Amino acid sequence: MKLFCIFILFIPFLTWTQETPAMETKFKLGETEIAIYEQKSSTAGDIVFVNVHEDETTSIETLYRYADIDSIHFFYLRHQWTRRIAFRMKGVDYDFDPNRIFTKKGRKKTLKDGANYSGKANKQVKKLAKAILDRLPEGHTVVAVHNNTDENYSIKSYDVGGDEAENTKSVYINPETDPDDFIYTTDAYFFNAFKEIGVNVILQDNKGYVNDGSLSVYCGKNEIPYINIETQKGHFDAQMHLMKEVLRVVRNR
Repeated sequence: MKLFCIFILFIPFLTWTQETPAMETKFKLGETEIAIYEQKSSTAGDIVFVNVHEDETTSIETLYRYADIDSIHFFYLRHQWTRRIAFRMKGVDYDFDPNRIFTKKGRKKTLKDGANYSGKANKQVKKLAKAILDRLPEGHTVVAVHNNTDENYSIKSYDVGGDEAENTKSVYINPETDPDDFIYTTDAYFFNAFKEIGVNVILQDNKGYVNDGSLSVYCGKNEIPYINIETQKGHFDAQMHLMKEVLRVVRNR
């Protein structure tokens, strides 16, 4: 009887690990090792969540917390808890923004904006970009999760006269909500769906965008459905709410 009770208590753990297998893959950039942590689910549907900025901790916390209440597939980069990733190769230090590496132009610029630049360093960063893109299953909607800082960057940046206006095809701003919490998408269907429920949302201009090497640019160029959940760092409840709305909208499409 005692053995039977132990087995019954162990069943939920077996079920959870089978539904949400987790793995960490080591990745070398020159002489520096980083990691890609990934958690999958057999019932997640055609959606994959991704975080590339490890210092945006609220978004990472939300991924873990939401995985406890719903079945989601996600992965993120583990490095130095910073926005930019630093690495060393043959005694030279380099650094780059991991959300600026998905086009040739973007990789070159972000490395030049950092400590140093070389063609060999570019090739190392290109391998990381490929490793990330290889984790985006064909036919899936890509959902990036990001955090910003108060008043530094918001949906107003995409309005007329804003710093990001050049990337914008359409924008909807709900004046009753925090402008730091919004959705960015490459897909007109998603834009209209979020607008209808009063969520701050931007539709990327997939033809006139600035080629900054970001994942949204790559997805827009390759007609991959893309959504970015952007909230102010520390706005955990807002990020959880937007994740819920994103899952509902994508699954109902």
